[in-house]
Amino acid sequence: MNHRWAFALAAGSMLLAQAPAPAGAGTGELERVGENGRDLIVMGVDAPGFDKLKRTQRLQAYYLTRAAIAGHDIYYLQSHRFARDIRDLFEELYEHREALDPAVAEAATEYLKLIWANHGNYGHWSHAKFTPRNLTFKQLQQAVKAAKKKGARFAIRKGENPERLLARLKPFIFDPKVEPLQVNQQAGADLIKSSAVAFYDPGITLKDIEALPAEQQARQNVRFTLKRDKRGRRVVEAEPFMVGGVYGEQLSNVVFWLKRALAYVDNERIEVEKDGQKKVRFEPVAVQKKALEDLIAHLQTGEEAKFRDYSVAWLKTKASVDYLNGFIEAYKDPRSLIGTYQANVSIRDEGLSEALDKLSQNAAYFEAKMPWQDAWKRAKVEPPLASVVNLLVATGDGGPMGPVAYNLPNAADLRRDHGSKNVMLLNVENARSPKIKQQILEAFYTAEDQPLMSRLGDRARNWLVYLHEVIGHGSGQPDAGLAEDPARKIGPYYTALEECRADAVALYQFLDPKLAEIGAVKAEEHLDAAKALFLAALTRQLRANGEADGEAIREAHERGGQVILNVLTEAGKDTGVSVLQKDGRHFVQVSDLSKAREAVKDLLVKLQTLKSTGDAAGTADLFDRYGTRVNKVWQSDVKARLEALALPKNTALVFPKVSAVLADSKFAKAPGEGEDPRKVVQDASLSTGESFAEQMLRFKRWARSRDLAPQ
Repeated sequence: MNHRWAFALAAGSMLLAQAPAPAGAGTGELERVGENGRDLIVMGVDAPGFDKLKRTQRLQAYYLTRAAIAGHDIYYLQSHRFARDIRDLFEELYEHREALDPAVAEAATEYLKLIWANHGNYGHWSHAKFTPRNLTFKQLQQAVKAAKKKGARFAIRKGENPERLLARLKPFIFDPKVEPLQVNQQAGADLIKSSAVAFYDPGITLKDIEALPAEQQARQNVRFTLKRDKRGRRVVEAEPFMVGGVYGEQLSNVVFWLKRALAYVDNERIEVEKDGQKKVRFEPVAVQKKALEDLIAHLQTGEEAKFRDYSVAWLKTKASVDYLNGFIEAYKDPRSLIGTYQANVSIRDEGLSEALDKLSQNAAYFEAKMPWQDAWKRAKVEPPLASVVNLLVATGDGGPMGPVAYNLPNAADLRRDHGSKNVMLLNVENARSPKIKQQILEAFYTAEDQPLMSRLGDRARNWLVYLHEVIGHGSGQPDAGLAEDPARKIGPYYTALEECRADAVALYQFLDPKLAEIGAVKAEEHLDAAKALFLAALTRQLRANGEADGEAIREAHERGGQVILNVLTEAGKDTGVSVLQKDGRHFVQVSDLSKAREAVKDLLVKLQTLKSTGDAAGTADLFDRYGTRVNKVWQSDVKARLEALALPKNTALVFPKVSAVLADSKFAKAPGEGEDPRKVVQDASLSTGESFAEQMLRFKRWARSRDLAPQ
């Protein structure tokens, strides 16, 4: 599970205190996009510690980075059937922008940057379609003609000229009523027919999917195609993501680079006895090697069992260089089952990881303190592996817009039997504008609460995420009588249920005295920090009403948070939490922590009951009542405040560039694919300084190349 906290985190807890690295070229705020800079802020990040890695680790990081970039286009192909075509069209205009009218070039570039950030023209978090600002279809036609005269090539499909291309894409770019939602999970709708995500061919309905064998319905790495048999009858088939199958071209390149990374797995010292003598040799770390081999096998064959094998080996791996790659999160599937492509590469911060380990070592303690019945508590709790890392790159569903933390694997039985790995992304947490932080403090907290949030807000927000990931997602287990994974049993509402449950665990457990014992807070500040945590979490959800497109909240994390906010502030209940109106503005008020915790406890028991029993109807009822509908009064107020502050809605990142360092080869050799026989890879280097456009155009070039040093 990924965790999102927009504009929220800045590392500064007592346990994990670390000042952000000094800003270098290309780090910090780079640009803002949209009207008054409101749509997007672009932040550049560095990755401290890369130069301290061993040479073999730097090379492994390089090859894993190339693998992540090789799969980047897959997420465009999943987002919408025309998302990559639209991106390629506007990238070609960008490359020839000097030939365009300056105002048109500016409008087209703005739209392109939003497409880059969201992997298409649907909001990454909102799932709602957006259209170009200050650009008409006629202007786009003229721009294409002007660019073509200067050498631009728009032949995206074989035999399709620019005029036909524009005619095909016009309604999907300019008409907000055509396929308005990428993901629709509202009750009463045909979730498949009303969702534009490209997991399903147009014309496929929810009934079509439900008519398939159960095994096909539950697949996590397939897309469903609509065909006609010899008699003209409709046939819906599940086609797997694999080399030689769906996304085969991209996955072939991913595997190409993963195989090269396999040669640089860490070695470990092995002592063996031979002929009565003990000898020492060095061999690849078995669990690291197995994880990569199983991932490669999964991508080559599409076998989900191999991905499960990879997940188990990966979560047991504790290495300086870590990574994700594959079809992982199901937030973009209206049925919450099919995974989107996501990849990243990171380097471990050893000092902070050891500190966070104090929380994970107490996982069994917190499990025993959960308020739900003992039958749903895990009898054996292996301390989850928790680490703090700096990202080198994140692609697909993980970047350039992505989470600040994640907890994997997602499968309930793997968590139960093998545990989980919790990863906090330090340089992403630190990528926050101090100016925005102060603006939010002054606009969304009462004058009485502002000193508290200024003093303890960062620490509280950090610990909300840490408890959510380390303790929340890894807790609980299905009822012994439930034969099916809760995710499959509950269906479309499962991801929102799980995010809500993990947040509720964090709110409930933060007041436990163990938090002071492990150094998360000072004992004398514990109550103040807890109040700050409640205020931070609930105020974020108040703001979500103003950031929502239309009358529904669709993103899983936000829907989960809305349940907590609306349950705690429901009219007629005394929960110690309320939303007060002051001078025409609305603020969250926490007046009684003990009552607030008790209310969260009651909700948490309900959430775990729904999950453990696989209660699909009960989950739907809870989220339809409390988690989906926008509060229009709050929405109007918050929108006005956000517009007055001109705060960007989302953040996109520019990562450091990891490059191969080539040297002249001393020996003649036959060239391998993508290799220059005169050169060898001597090392890998890291640099910052790219713009957002430079990064995204590089991703496109590198994704299609097997050269060691592509231009």
